[in-house]
Amino acid sequence: MSEQIINVSEFNKKIKMYLEKPIDFKNISVKGEIANLTYNKVGHIYFSLKDSTARIECAIWKFNAYKFKNLNPIEGDEIIAIGSISYYEPTGKVTFTVVDIKIDGIGELAILYEKRKRELEQLGWFSNENKKNIIKKPLNIGIVTAATGAAVNDLITTIKRRYPIVNIYIFPALVQGEQAAEDIAKKIKLANNFHLKLDTLIVGRGGGSYEDLWSFNEMPVLEAIHKSNIPIISAVGHEPDNTISDLVADARASTPTAAGELATPDKNNLIKILDSIQKDFGKIVLNKLNLLKKEINLSEVLIKKDLKTKFENIKIVLMQESKKINTTIINKLFNLKDYLFNLENKNKKSLYEKFKALKNDFDFEEKKINILNPKKPLEKGFVILKQNKNIIYSVNDIDKNNNVTAILKNGNLDLKILKIDKEK
Repeated sequence: MSEQIINVSEFNKKIKMYLEKPIDFKNISVKGEIANLTYNKVGHIYFSLKDSTARIECAIWKFNAYKFKNLNPIEGDEIIAIGSISYYEPTGKVTFTVVDIKIDGIGELAILYEKRKRELEQLGWFSNENKKNIIKKPLNIGIVTAATGAAVNDLITTIKRRYPIVNIYIFPALVQGEQAAEDIAKKIKLANNFHLKLDTLIVGRGGGSYEDLWSFNEMPVLEAIHKSNIPIISAVGHEPDNTISDLVADARASTPTAAGELATPDKNNLIKILDSIQKDFGKIVLNKLNLLKKEINLSEVLIKKDLKTKFENIKIVLMQESKKINTTIINKLFNLKDYLFNLENKNKKSLYEKFKALKNDFDFEEKKINILNPKKPLEKGFVILKQNKNIIYSVNDIDKNNNVTAILKNGNLDLKILKIDKEK
């Protein structure tokens, strides 16, 4: 039987395949005490994990090093390291490559979350005194989120459905990965320096895992939200998801759709309010006019009654003194009659002028009511265009595939769109 002889490289290669291929050597959780801890200039971390009878050399590559640094363990601390066996062929060295660590079964992100939450709460970043009110009827809304996806689409759809007159400005940002936190913070600052004044800023993303949403727990994002001059609504993930940005922001929405509802009033409610105001205003004007009419009628009755009483009294006096009458007295009586006639005419003229002024007030109030009538412009040749029961304000609101209804003063027209020419 011939003996098989292999060289060192082939031997180490076989060992590597034996150690790294089996699933039993992947995603292993090993508990032990940290020893020989060193930080490489490149960013890698090396240490030994030991117990009372054995040890294994460990390495955390730089792209996972932040997980170790966030927990900040020192030599002698007991940790749970999660990773896989790797074998370096040139030197025949076995290393446990760590991708995550825990302390007493708690993940480092959870520990960091609670630590950061406590620190910011002590600084007063969650206090209601520092929160700005969300504008009820905004003119301009900014959105910091991914440029594409369900979140931004849901936001735009919800806002436009509820409050079509608002302007929406998108500040696309990375919402996941190592660069996401810095990019989100950058876009929040950009929105604050935008050439138009934004009334509300919505910052968020759709759902994801705890790690996917972690960018919204990072300090650059939290600092940008805290320093923002624009009221911010945090809308991260779905209902069960909670991030620190929800606590720092001026308001929190459970979903992007809920954020759109929180940021805008419902146009249907506004229309109802306007209708109610118009009706109440009309009632006030009519009540005021009726009151004025009653005052005029009462004044007229009192004046006539007073004049009649005076005239009757004078008539009685004249009859009593008729026996003593002479030419001088007769002349005086005629002069008195003229005086009374003139007085009566003067009172009637004054009453007429007062009634005329009240009528002018009535006409003026009536014109104001007519101005508020939405169908009044139709009498001057204007039309109202509607599509799918929605008023069309711009050619951008028109769906070419659906007919348009034109409302005129004496009827409606059903129009078919043949061509749309936009203003350049």
